[in-house]
Amino acid sequence: KGIVHRAFSVLLFDTEGRLLLQQRAASKITFAQVWTNTCCSHPLYGMKPDEVDSPQATLSGNPIGVKNAAVRKLKHELGIEGLDPSRFEFITRVHYWASDVDTHGPESPWGEHEIDYILAYQLQPGENLQVKPEPDEVMAVAW
Repeated sequence: KGIVHRAFSVLLFDTEGRLLLQQRAASKITFAQVWTNTCCSHPLYGMKPDEVDSPQATLSGNPIGVKNAAVRKLKHELGIEGLDPSRFEFITRVHYWASDVDTHGPESPWGEHEIDYILAYQLQPGENLQVKPEPDEVMAVAW
């Protein structure tokens, strides 16, 4: 269900290779209290720096707009600041569809239908990361 749209998913790893996970807030409309990747959201039109990439940027393997969007949302959801967009590794894009039957039952009108850009970020030795979750977005985090 729903119109397909662009999205991104961030997989953020510490220096030991552990993945930072988040548990979505109980107040979220979709997938409330579900444990998920580090951060996921949507690139927005009209943002500065730009968040929407041309087909050429994606085909070249450097969708910098989506990386800029990831920096914005990591700050908004998790209070993470200071990440360099150029250090995100663009892994691939996937066509993703999921209905939120856990929250809304088998006839759920809510879910996702996305072309999802998968991004990875590896912290470097000595690099410190402060995580301060926004309670309206995230109820818990774990490595």
